Amino acid sequence: MTSETSRFALLANAILAAGSRADPSELHGFICGVLATGSKPDKECWQRELAEMLDLESVPAGLSRELLQLAEGSRKQLGDSAFSFQLVLCEDGDIVERTLALGHWCAGFLHGFAVGGTGAEIMPTSEEALKDIGAISQVDADHVEEGEEAEQQLVELQEYVRVAVLNIFTELQAGQTGDGPTVH
Repeated sequence: MTSETSRFALLANAILAAGSRADPSELHGFICGVLATGSKPDKECWQRELAEMLDLESVPAGLSRELLQLAEGSRKQLGDSAFSFQLVLCEDGDIVERTLALGHWCAGFLHGFAVGGTGAEIMPTSEEALKDIGAISQVDADHVEEGEEAEQQLVELQEYVRVAVLNIFTELQAGQTGDGPTVH
């Protein structure tokens, strides 16, 4: 299985090869936001939203395949009873870069959640988690401190977001029937 660090690097390289500078973390967040709603976006809508995020006319076939594989893998992780879901974040940069990546992931998740929409009632715990994810998406690089305590806080925030997304996904899936979400 591909580690999330190497998944980030592979996705970053595919994005650059396509001529975009989009943040892989934000794209993964977007994908997970759509998946969390349980929506089954049609290919045209999916391609249009991704092209817009990538700031490209259209998504090249190779990158499209990579994003669809990422979506399918994320869908499986979200539904996995072993809670194997992981955020695709850069882990090589300094704390400011890694904190901003988490913020971008959260912004992407909220965007995807809005695009996916949900007909299900959102439970209070999910509403609170969405508000928290929104607050994390507003991270300001000028207010990120360095040090061991800041590193620990970042790890805790990443884990909070991971578990919050799993909970949102689980709560919304419980309110729906069928085989679960698929991305076409």
